[in-house]
Amino acid sequence: MLEPQRTRHLLYLRTWDEWRMDNIAKALPSDWRVTLQPIHRMGEIELKGHDVIYVPSAHDQIFMQTQTERLLDYLAGGGNMIINGHFARPWLPFLKPFQAVPPRPFTNLMIRPYTPGLYFGRMDYETYHRHDGILGQYARGWSEPPEGAQLLSMIGAPDDLHPVDWVWRYPGGGNVFVHNGDCIHWFKSAPDEDPNLMLDILEAVILPEATAIASPGRLPPEALGSFPGKRAVRWPPIPNRSGLRASRIS
Repeated sequence: MLEPQRTRHLLYLRTWDEWRMDNIAKALPSDWRVTLQPIHRMGEIELKGHDVIYVPSAHDQIFMQTQTERLLDYLAGGGNMIINGHFARPWLPFLKPFQAVPPRPFTNLMIRPYTPGLYFGRMDYETYHRHDGILGQYARGWSEPPEGAQLLSMIGAPDDLHPVDWVWRYPGGGNVFVHNGDCIHWFKSAPDEDPNLMLDILEAVILPEATAIASPGRLPPEALGSFPGKRAVRWPPIPNRSGLRASRIS
């Protein structure tokens, strides 16, 4: 007889920007329990016991610098994080400052797959990241990931791509998913949307790293590796696997 699946616990750190909160509060299935906690009161609750901590893009980075040690202890204990935003004051030692890509031509803002894995493997990269058909709401830049991180999605000119979405396993601990842009749950994550991006990311980030990255959407072995960390070193070109276009959507 199969044991019933354990209810998972998501801690959402609330900020002033609560646009599309239904994508958190109503879109997740019953095996996910959500705690909505004001970010400046996160010190009042125990982090241990939450499977995932979600940090929205409009978070107070100065305040989060006061929570660094607590969050590192949480990650070391096997906890997982989903972090959104543009880092001006990185508050974890492996986060790096946000770097914008040139906004022209507009095709620089197109999001392209690298190793989407179970995180983005069900998404249509032509459309999922557009807001009312417009490029740039999803993200306008990137941050340098730590050594060993897996690159999920890329942004920039075709010959100068950089990681906009990446995931990294904290040594001996849990996974850290980073989206260098507005809240990931704003995109393709409404309660009636299937596939549902927010749910796919949640289900992937709690898995062993290799499982979540390997399938679906794995690229050829020669295209895999760690981000070199230097702009002078170009990342291997991405195969045009699905006829991606950078044209506008009417």
